[in-house]
Amino acid sequence: MSFTWQVTPEQAFTELVDAYENEIHDAIKQIADRYAPDIEAWMKSNAPWTDRTGNARQTLNTEVQEVASIMVGIILAHGVDYGVFLELSHGGSWAIIGPAIDYFAPKVWADVQRLFK
Repeated sequence: MSFTWQVTPEQAFTELVDAYENEIHDAIKQIADRYAPDIEAWMKSNAPWTDRTGNARQTLNTEVQEVASIMVGIILAHGVDYGVFLELSHGGSWAIIGPAIDYFAPKVWADVQRLFK
């Protein structure tokens, strides 16, 4: 019995690694897509400041971004110019982005780790 390689072992390995990387990337993007709306809702519900106009709270947002098809990130942002003030002034007592990261990062990371178990 004999066989003939359709592709070299090196080519097969490279293709399999690429496919595996793509699967991981897609799974991580799905996790990010699932969490982004929850994070945004949490920020809007838990923002510690007193609303004057409601603009700061209403324009809190999240966005899932893919960077060069190798990284996935969840961007948390204010939609008002004074968002930086809310995050940094008064010793961070009005901050919401840092607390959202502290709250959700372990949950997101736990889901990512489950991909490899």
